[in-house]
Amino acid sequence: MKSILVTGAGGSAGHNVCWSLRVSKDGRSLVLTGGDVDRTSLELNMWLDYSFHLPGAHDRGYVAALNKVIESEKVELVMPQPDPEVERVSAERSRIRARIFLPDIETVSTCLDKFAALSRWNEAGLRRKPVLISHDDSSNTRKLRQLDYPCWIRAREGAGGLMSCRATNPSIAEHWVKFHWDQGINANFVAEEYLPGRDYCFMSLWNNGGLVTSMIRERLSWVGHRVVGSGGTSKLNRVVHSDIVNKKAVEAIRSVSKKPHGIFCVDLKEDAKGVPCPTEINCRFTTNVHYLSLASIRLGHPEWNFPWLAARLALEEEIPDCSKTNAIPDDLWFTKNTDMGFTMVRGNHWKAAEVF
Repeated sequence: MKSILVTGAGGSAGHNVCWSLRVSKDGRSLVLTGGDVDRTSLELNMWLDYSFHLPGAHDRGYVAALNKVIESEKVELVMPQPDPEVERVSAERSRIRARIFLPDIETVSTCLDKFAALSRWNEAGLRRKPVLISHDDSSNTRKLRQLDYPCWIRAREGAGGLMSCRATNPSIAEHWVKFHWDQGINANFVAEEYLPGRDYCFMSLWNNGGLVTSMIRERLSWVGHRVVGSGGTSKLNRVVHSDIVNKKAVEAIRSVSKKPHGIFCVDLKEDAKGVPCPTEINCRFTTNVHYLSLASIRLGHPEWNFPWLAARLALEEEIPDCSKTNAIPDDLWFTKNTDMGFTMVRGNHWKAAEVF
């Protein structure tokens, strides 16, 4: 491992991938370059050797700019983090002069399209059929009145449960989508069944159709005050081992990809009967990937550093032995907060004493 470019390095997920790479076994010898559309945010990433202000992913000159950075820094691997850059890098992979660690173009498109992913899962018997609410569709009112309530409304594209809301009746659902359209946000929405149970993230690495390693964390609370709608990043997480979550997540991945390759992070929530159901899938790392890297440092397991493993797999370098499922011990808790960093606690042993 010699030279890697992480895009979106000024954002939290990109920053945490960079930190994970820097603290890995190869961190000292690694030449790490970061790119971002916001040059000011790159000032916050202290793990980079070089930083570059890149055009937006939809800019005509994006690939040319990327290739200039690749050439100047002798970049061997590009790891895109923001969804728009994942989409562009995937679509233009034949023009990009470095390796990538992404599934095929069709799989990437499906992962980025929440309606497409839900439709695949419906065909596989993992979810009920979703309903598309388009801003230029005259039948929206009829569609919304026919839904089962409560239901979940969210934007068709975007990370972190973008523009999502638990709607308890047709009036709330219609007001929710029209509010955004009235603000000039011409997003399409997806209506799906509301899942009231536990909330999981299954993070996994695949290589040419084979599962390399994976782990599950349960989201227990969220950063900030969420009164209406949802979205954002989780605060308190714990590692869990669950055969049923592993099974459903792998089925969800294989439903969108015949030969999974790269990073697959599946969000799942339990239905009223306690059955985990996939809600979203991403082929890049989630913001909280640094939890795994912290555990790898503290407990002496380099194979738990998933960004490091992904980079070595992409560069066809050797990796240590890995557990295919439940790779991380299930007695680990992680928490973070805005402008306060993050930490790990083992065995639910918190330093705060109870007051009786």
